[in-house]
Amino acid sequence: MIDLVTLKDFLVLCQVRSFSRAAERCHVSVSGLSRRIQGLEQWLGAPVFDRRKAALELTEPGQRLLAVSSEVVYALEGLRKSIKADGEDRQSRIRFAAPHIMSAVFFPDWVPRLHNDFKSARFSVDSDNLPECVEMLRDGSADYAVALFDEAGAVAARLGTAFDAGDFRMLELGHERLVPVSAPNAAGRPRFDLHDCTGEPISFLGYADECHLGWSLQPLLQRYGELRLRQDHGASLADGLRFMALSGLGVAWLPHALVREDMHAGRLVRAGEAAFDVALRFTLLRRPDALATQAERLWRYLSDLAQASPPIPAGLAAKEMPSQVPAPATLHAPALAG
Repeated sequence: MIDLVTLKDFLVLCQVRSFSRAAERCHVSVSGLSRRIQGLEQWLGAPVFDRRKAALELTEPGQRLLAVSSEVVYALEGLRKSIKADGEDRQSRIRFAAPHIMSAVFFPDWVPRLHNDFKSARFSVDSDNLPECVEMLRDGSADYAVALFDEAGAVAARLGTAFDAGDFRMLELGHERLVPVSAPNAAGRPRFDLHDCTGEPISFLGYADECHLGWSLQPLLQRYGELRLRQDHGASLADGLRFMALSGLGVAWLPHALVREDMHAGRLVRAGEAAFDVALRFTLLRRPDALATQAERLWRYLSDLAQASPPIPAGLAAKEMPSQVPAPATLHAPALAG
């Protein structure tokens, strides 16, 4: 049976054409190298060197073996290095799956804050709808999923059997809220005012059914059933609703972090008071089994911060959390705006 070490020794011997020099380079005795070459010749069934001449010369079978073994050794070494690099990359990479909105309101601020403590880590983010993100987490193609969960439990309930809190460990990373916004009129008041009980129904910019932000909004709309809303336009992404709101097409409930600058500049104004806000929390999910090195280190780091943080506010006490989702620790240290 031929092995890779013997082939590599053979290639060195072909290069230097000297058993003593080849043995030195291969870190083996001359007799040991000679036995390896003899074993190679026995396996091949023919001599690879013409030993009748003063200098080592390849026989015709030896030349054929040289051509093949060069390719084999190169390919196997390349494969080994590639697998090793993949393994090292996997241990250093932290893979997130997150709904599209998180790329706008979460990762741009959060990842740079972690970079100083995780300089050797590599972050990657796959964006999809929340059910697909949970599935990526479940099948191991992501280490973490990050999403906005509402206090009413609508998101967890909507996920249904795709989401079983017992299958995941959870941490709360910060707070956000959906705020109702509208383009202003000439007087700086909302063009679409939720307090306006007269005139035509209010144009409502709604989320597409697959967007989890829309799931969070449903309990509020049901609670305020007297709101006269008419959904004329909709979009699957919060950015799309933001552009519609800026264009004066209606009122939209958008993450505060997404519209904060628009509100500060007066391009958008509140369409209703704080009672119409939807409280959300940035929630990190992971599987209970062990993760790769840097991903596991991130969890310990965040868990330590959570334990050192103040108690959970009364509004987020465990008894007030949805039954589907266990009360996560409140993580204030890297919390985001909003």
